[in-house]
Amino acid sequence: MPQVTVIYGEETQTIQAENGEILGDVIAKTGLPLEQPCAGRGTCGKCKVLVEKGTAPPDEVEKENLSPGELALNNRLACRAKVQGETQIVLSPIVVYSNKIFKGSTRYKRERDVPLGLAIDLGTTTVAAFLTMLDNGEVAAGGGGLNQQTVFGADVISRLAAALNDPANAARLHRLALASINQAADALNLSPRAWERIRQVTIVGNVAMHHLLAEQPLDTLAYLPFQPHSTKPIRDAAPLMEGIFPPHVRVSLPPLVGGFVGSDALACLAYFGFDNPPGPMAAIDLGTNGEVMVTDGERILTTSTAAGPAFEGVNISCGSRAVDGAIVQVSLGDGDFTLETIGDAEAVGLTGSGLLSGIAAFRQAGIIEPSGRINPACDTPLYPPECERYANKISKNNAGSRRIQLVPGKELYLTQLDIRELQKAKGAIRAAIDVLMLQLDLKPQDLERVILTGSFGAQVNVEAILQIGMIPPVKKEAVETIANGAGFGAAMFLTDEGFALGERLAEKAEQVELDLDPKFNELYIGGMALEP
Repeated sequence: MPQVTVIYGEETQTIQAENGEILGDVIAKTGLPLEQPCAGRGTCGKCKVLVEKGTAPPDEVEKENLSPGELALNNRLACRAKVQGETQIVLSPIVVYSNKIFKGSTRYKRERDVPLGLAIDLGTTTVAAFLTMLDNGEVAAGGGGLNQQTVFGADVISRLAAALNDPANAARLHRLALASINQAADALNLSPRAWERIRQVTIVGNVAMHHLLAEQPLDTLAYLPFQPHSTKPIRDAAPLMEGIFPPHVRVSLPPLVGGFVGSDALACLAYFGFDNPPGPMAAIDLGTNGEVMVTDGERILTTSTAAGPAFEGVNISCGSRAVDGAIVQVSLGDGDFTLETIGDAEAVGLTGSGLLSGIAAFRQAGIIEPSGRINPACDTPLYPPECERYANKISKNNAGSRRIQLVPGKELYLTQLDIRELQKAKGAIRAAIDVLMLQLDLKPQDLERVILTGSFGAQVNVEAILQIGMIPPVKKEAVETIANGAGFGAAMFLTDEGFALGERLAEKAEQVELDLDPKFNELYIGGMALEP
């Protein structure tokens, strides 16, 4: 009997199976997770696994449900693929979401002679794809999905460690990146004729994502001096793509800035006009890895800080990605909380923006103290006046830790640990901004423009951001939220002129290493306080 090896992150299980046995049935015996919404009937096409070796050729059902890119990567449907000899497969989370804040156009459908390009933002947690008209750079459509590398950890450090510990994991992380890119592109639902019009693909990402995708050595990045193996652009990256794009498509990876400041931050610099700024300005890409960019009008300083996945709703007890029912806004009512959810659906959990707005609201009401502690007086019989309306929302879990109930009768709570996760992320971002501003001798009132971007940054409540002090106390009218800065900057890099702009900005931008700044730790600790 042949052996089937099933790999899920760094967990590996090997069992024996019969030739011809369905992969899904074999995986079920391991107890490892496999998403099968249609219960294995072959109708939903979502039980995708990456096959490294073995299995019989795909049948007609698989060919109908798998895109050419997925077939090129040897993605298979677990409910249809059959064991054939020694078999080895990789499981990964397959979650597709639509970017609900993106507004595109249908011009690419009407003007069918205009060549197209794809701009890919390979984020740590999510991957976004943007269809672009190459005649004028207009971004026409957007799609996205989960970065399947999360099976090796939510943060880049865990993934780098996995890759360094085992070369086979490095190869898997590379293929999971390709699978994620392919999934984001497939989410655009392009016709075969539209695919024929695509001429250029540009992929941006942080340095870790770039190196794992480009299969570059990781030792200098994961250990001292924590610098990229190379910051140079890869103008012809098609050989790295393993056939997920048609042969006529040119694929390019723009240059990196340095340290952990990658081509995604470079794309933001281009899109937000840091090459010709009107004056002092800052841009913050809020995500699992927070990129901070500040200019005094002449110098451009950049840095990256490990904010963690709290902004994406990850590591939060009732955290949720951007799905129907995810809470995006929390405000105070008369003795209750008013929740705004995606699609106005029944609440299922907190997104990063919901977490932020909730903490800001509870801080304003006195339910949460400046230190981040849930006010212990609020669950006593003699609660103070500020807790009177909401005292019945505070309780303790089995371990005696306080929590705030968000929805009556439902197990949806904001816990003390959730607040700490947000504080750590907030402290890292605020300290990074403060370090760059100190080095440029800038004060908050000097900043004429502060841009918050990224899938989280574009949806935050600016008042909440200022209330808890995630950014310095700048004028509210100076703050703006802009979606998809990295993706739209990547779209600029699809042309030769735009790519050249990226190269000039990479040369000009200076990367600051936060761990070498003597004030960073002090600023980080101070930045965790929930006050301006």
